[in-house]
Amino acid sequence: MTAITAVRLTPVNVARSTGLVCGHVIVELETDAGHVGLGEMSDFQHLPRFHPDLGDLTSSLQSMLAGTDPLAANRIARLLEEAFPSAGSLYDKGAVIRCGIDTALWDLRGKLSGRSVSDLLGGAVHAALPVAYPVFRARSRDDVEANLDLVADRLAQGFTMFRVYVGGDLELDEMFLRALRTRFGDRIEIKSLDFSNLLPATGALRFIERTRDLGYALVEAPALAGDVAGLGEVRRRALVPVSEHVYDAASALRLATERAVDVLNVGLFALGGITPALRVAAIAEAAGLDCLVGTTQELSIGTAAAAHFGVATAAVTVASDPVGPLLYRSDVVVDPVAYTGGALQAPPGPGLGVHLDPDRLRELSGPLRWDRGATTTIIDRVGSTP
Repeated sequence: MTAITAVRLTPVNVARSTGLVCGHVIVELETDAGHVGLGEMSDFQHLPRFHPDLGDLTSSLQSMLAGTDPLAANRIARLLEEAFPSAGSLYDKGAVIRCGIDTALWDLRGKLSGRSVSDLLGGAVHAALPVAYPVFRARSRDDVEANLDLVADRLAQGFTMFRVYVGGDLELDEMFLRALRTRFGDRIEIKSLDFSNLLPATGALRFIERTRDLGYALVEAPALAGDVAGLGEVRRRALVPVSEHVYDAASALRLATERAVDVLNVGLFALGGITPALRVAAIAEAAGLDCLVGTTQELSIGTAAAAHFGVATAAVTVASDPVGPLLYRSDVVVDPVAYTGGALQAPPGPGLGVHLDPDRLRELSGPLRWDRGATTTIIDRVGSTP
């Protein structure tokens, strides 16, 4: 039996093109057979504003996992869920921790078997994972123009589908959306308006009614967090499909049972990895709902995990969101994940198919930190004040 011998956690701080520095933790699970599984605890910069004690966390995970067979998936999943139970919120840092370990375990299983993670999940049912490039909220008229230029740049690079964050300054949001259609017409698709739970359902509905003529495929999180009845009201009245993030199987089941959404946003970071995401995909299939793969904008390790899950999951039929490697100025792997024609490719090779670059890891490593104003002055941060 192969056994896990050590858990190594390396904190890294990586800047986005906006200047926002995001903290991640790279996971390495070592075994007595010499294989190392890679995982990622992604983007700790979301609220609430604290970071875990990584020394204590390493000791806890070491005591839980040392001597364990990495193929004992059910036992390890139960251990992780007992140690880091769901907090019932989207940006649950316990789920981020579980996701990093779960991802590393899937990578390790692939390396032990010589199979890719998507093969271990039953094989690819999609050739690649179509993605929508995010356009973050405008805070000024200058941001509107800058975002239009951004769309032009990404369109030239093969991205034709965009996800637009709204719900901050609604006047600027509408100004951008109308300028977007005027300038680019049908050359681009607006996958969604992402309200990020910033507005009550009534406010989201009014904005949808004002902008429905602009032609977007769906609306995301168009109610305050936890307002399932509000989501259902938007779904019934807006004449536009509704999606919402899920943070555990129970939340997915509630959204499905109350017919509050058309699409489940399945983010590995929010659920705790691939293993719990499979449960949510099963609920979606049983309920006749579509899925998309959500994101907190991971580096290439976390993005590779999203790609393998997405291409191997039949319920993932809506363009997804992971584009983190295009937003960050650096990465920790030898070859970052690839995008072709606006679609994310699942890296080939055993496991996740990505390889750690020790030099880059060393350059980016350092204690997780909070920069002053990180959640209030950058336009690409969910939970910030308008």
